[in-house]
Amino acid sequence: MIKSIALATLLILLLAFLGFQYYITSVPDLAEPISVEETRFIERDNSLLVTLRGNNGRHFTVGLRGYIENEPEETALFFISNPDLVPYVYWPGLRSNDEKRVLELLEDLVEKEVQDGEISRIYEVLKNRN
Repeated sequence: MIKSIALATLLILLLAFLGFQYYITSVPDLAEPISVEETRFIERDNSLLVTLRGNNGRHFTVGLRGYIENEPEETALFFISNPDLVPYVYWPGLRSNDEKRVLELLEDLVEKEVQDGEISRIYEVLKNRN
C-alpha cells in the first residue's frame, strides 16, 4: 500500500514537472494586437533581441545569437517564453518544431503591420533556414 502511494505521488510529481517544463519552453499564443516592446543588439554576444507584448500583457522575448550578416545559417535561436514566472532561456534546435512556431509567429507580425527591422532580420534568417 505504501509503495503504491509513493509510486502514485512520484508519477504525479513527474507529470507536474513535465507540464511546467512545457509551459516555460513553449512558444506562447500572444493575444492580438501584438506590439514590439523593445529591440536590442548586444555587440558583446552578437545577439539580436526583440521583446513582444500581447494584448493580454504577456511578454515573449526572441533573439538570434551569432553573426547574422556573415553566417546566418549558424546563428542560434533562443527565446524566453515566461520571463515573469521563470527567466529561463530556451535554445531550440536548428529546424525544430519550436523554431518553426517562432517563424509562424514572426510571419504573422511581418505580414500585418509591424515593420520593425529587427523582426524582419530574425524572420528572414529563420525563413531561409526552414
